[in-house]
Amino acid sequence: MKKKAIVVLVATLVIILVVLFFFLLRKPPAPEKVEKVRIGLLPDSVSALLFIAQQQGLFERYGLDVSFQNHQAGAFAVNDLLADEIDIATATEFVLALQAFKREDLRAIGTISSSETIEVVARRDRGIRKPEDLKGKIVGSSKGTAADFFLRTFLSFNNIHPEEVRTVDVKPAEVLTALSEGKIDGAVSFSPYSGAIRKKLSGKILSWPAQGGRDFYYLLITREDLVKTHPRVITGLLKAVLEAETFLKKHEREAQGIVTSILGIDQEALKTTWSKTRFRVRLDQDLLTLMEDEGRWAIRNKLVDAEKIPDYSTFLHSEGLRKIKPEAVGVN
Repeated sequence: MKKKAIVVLVATLVIILVVLFFFLLRKPPAPEKVEKVRIGLLPDSVSALLFIAQQQGLFERYGLDVSFQNHQAGAFAVNDLLADEIDIATATEFVLALQAFKREDLRAIGTISSSETIEVVARRDRGIRKPEDLKGKIVGSSKGTAADFFLRTFLSFNNIHPEEVRTVDVKPAEVLTALSEGKIDGAVSFSPYSGAIRKKLSGKILSWPAQGGRDFYYLLITREDLVKTHPRVITGLLKAVLEAETFLKKHEREAQGIVTSILGIDQEALKTTWSKTRFRVRLDQDLLTLMEDEGRWAIRNKLVDAEKIPDYSTFLHSEGLRKIKPEAVGVN
């Protein structure tokens, strides 16, 4: 009888162990460590893919706890990136083209949009009716931004020598005040500030597209050390914005609703910039070509102390995007 009891006890223990074994097998794995990521961005529709990824929970899906910090322009975001106050900066390729003369550790991991929203605005009461009337006038521009580059391009296209215009450094958010108070006669501006200028000074200003049909690229920029030490952040971030891109293409009206809600604007205010923006996660050859043009322009205009441009291809980290979506990488 005692022997039978022992057999029953052993059998029971075996059953318990087997059940426990299968339970452990079926238990979901412990979640990966959540990575905190600080992203500096311009509060505008060019940042739409980031807003959508946040609202749709796509960052969380890939183990990222993302927070946004607003900046007046990409140049300011990159300054905070270099000061280690954020982990990812969003900025135009022009900002990276200039910074590359001073820093070798910046890396662009992909675009999130390209756009043609930079324009030149001018006060009618200063006798300005056409671009040539800007000669002898005071024009505001934010130094170190793509707006500065496209202002010079605009002037050249309209046969205006840069020395025929007095340019002054005005931060993007301060252009409206400077125009309203008559401190400047015109300015180069971009969304969302240009929209505020048109709304406040309706009928008192006129404007012209400044980019001559050539888009600027809005990039995700980080430091080389983050690329090397936190590859999961790069992969997760790219996967999230790629899924946001797909969502936007399939549900454009809903995507617009997300952006207007986050920015606190109406559909009409969004319409102008939205129609001039392409939302794509890519690294194209044209991006590299534009940076090279901008680098040479910076040398000619003595914005940098250099005789030749950097090898900009080394500043484009294409490996992350290539692994996820090879067809999105067009740089050699």
